[in-house]
Amino acid sequence: MTFTPRAFRAGLSVCLLAFSLPSFAQRTYTAGKIIFKNPGEFSQAELESVLGMHVGENFKQDDLNAAAQRLSDSGYFDNVGGALEGMTNKITVTIELKPSTHEELLHAGFHNFIWLTPQEITTALHDKMPLYRGYLPEVGGQMEKADEVLVAALAAKGVTAQVQHETIEPSLSHPERVVEFVVVKPSVKVSNVKLSGVTQELVPYLQKSVNATAKTSYNAGLAGKSTAVSILEPLLDAGYVSAILSDVTLTPTTVDDSNVTVVVASTLSAGGVYHVGTISFAGAPLMSAEAFAASEKVHPGDVASHKLLMETLAPLDAAYRRKGYMDVIASAAPTLDTTALKVDYAVSVVPGEPYKLREVTTQGLEGDAQAKAELDRSLQMKAGDVYNPYSVLQALKSDPSRPALRPYSAAFKAQADPAAHTVDVLVTFYKAGGR
Repeated sequence: MTFTPRAFRAGLSVCLLAFSLPSFAQRTYTAGKIIFKNPGEFSQAELESVLGMHVGENFKQDDLNAAAQRLSDSGYFDNVGGALEGMTNKITVTIELKPSTHEELLHAGFHNFIWLTPQEITTALHDKMPLYRGYLPEVGGQMEKADEVLVAALAAKGVTAQVQHETIEPSLSHPERVVEFVVVKPSVKVSNVKLSGVTQELVPYLQKSVNATAKTSYNAGLAGKSTAVSILEPLLDAGYVSAILSDVTLTPTTVDDSNVTVVVASTLSAGGVYHVGTISFAGAPLMSAEAFAASEKVHPGDVASHKLLMETLAPLDAAYRRKGYMDVIASAAPTLDTTALKVDYAVSVVPGEPYKLREVTTQGLEGDAQAKAELDRSLQMKAGDVYNPYSVLQALKSDPSRPALRPYSAAFKAQADPAAHTVDVLVTFYKAGGR
């Protein structure tokens, strides 16, 4: 007997599992084959592990629906569908997949997991989350599960830790949305930096940065200024564009249950001082090539300063962010001439899609109706308008015309919904001494 139910579909938010022929609802099948069409980067074993079904196992309609739902709920697929075909005692289960792209997922960063190597982190997550490839979906509870996995991995190293994650919106310095995992307890601070490979002419550049990095929070994640960048920053700003740290070792010391310090040791390879050869930009709809050239902070012949390069890209980046392009990537791809010590920069901009404001929420103004009214008048955006972060910044600046807001300082956080291209803004106010 051949039984071919109509295909089932399982979406991320609405499941339309259609193995729903009543007369066959309780029939038992035996999986002869499980075929995944369009598996993307995932292996058969990984997909079967999440599906929860394997060749030779018996199942009923409800079991298959639940298995398909597990794949959908993982968050790694835009669509899950499939069909059955063959004899009931050796039936072929075909699962059609549409994997989410990396752009639809969040790149995962690990801020201060000094007790675990990057490979140990990857292995721990992959063992419990077989579809993990360095990226996580925002749905399906995968980030919360990752918190638990990381806590367990640290416990196996004898470390009792509290782990949290946060979605970080893109910026010029890290032009992608990321999820950053942080050990919030114990805190991890750098106690000392030991570098080998430092020649005498590099000492003036590094002495200040090494001293400044000590006592700061350790950061090896994707967002914020990493510890490595903090150490290398004076060199990068002085034209040592190929400067890198290698063979990094971390030696932690437990201060108490809430605090750990770490000694960072590494080998420095500085290379030589580069100068700018050319800077090319063809122009873009929101900034012409001429306007870009007029605002450049670094020019052909100048020392190739990373700081000045970022300042050169900033107006281009801002032009798009003011128009709601939260995912804009303004970049300068370098081409190094290692003989002449010249670097050519090819500037480009990838705007993405514009976002609109969905809602502004405030904290800290409860009971202060006048301050809230002043804020509402100051914001130049309302729900449905193109999102402009600079408009929020302007509204939070001190202004004599807003006396009720003057006793407060404020910070805001934007939370984007890439699927809907909307932004929620949370503004938190603090009175003097209340932070």
